[in-house]
Amino acid sequence: MINGERISLRAIQRKDSDRILNWVNNSELRNLTGGIYPVSDIEHEIWFRDKALEKTNKLFGIEKRDEQALIGIIGFNNTDFINRSTEVYIYLGEPLYWGKGMGTEALQLMINFAFEELNLHRISLTVFSYNSRAIKSYEKVGFIKEGVLRDSIYKSGKYYDKVIMSIINTK
Repeated sequence: MINGERISLRAIQRKDSDRILNWVNNSELRNLTGGIYPVSDIEHEIWFRDKALEKTNKLFGIEKRDEQALIGIIGFNNTDFINRSTEVYIYLGEPLYWGKGMGTEALQLMINFAFEELNLHRISLTVFSYNSRAIKSYEKVGFIKEGVLRDSIYKSGKYYDKVIMSIINTK
């Protein structure tokens, strides 16, 4: 377990599966993550099992410490130990905790873990240009904008950019 002031990052557990499936199928959250289709329980079961068994691209549950309640997930993709880089993704599934710094704290814990424990050098992420709350959080922990994939997502009759951001371990 990785502990912060208000949240902990922990291994996902079988009991988390249904809650995460509900989040994935929440239309507001799906809009922020770029999902298009609802996810079936069969698809989710396979994804969940595969993520739980990953050796390098780990998925963590974000838990509110004082309640021991799962409020979101955070994980790595495309981890490359030769080039010492990874991609990170995060979402808080419980709207009650949006805008309260919980995601920012979870991201800072994940950055510290990646740099200090995994000896990674670079962490990147992508975010849609309309997700200003997430962009602000990413900048708060030190991510900088590297580039833009113009008009790369089509939502509700309009094209939006995908923003590429990264943080480098300078220690």
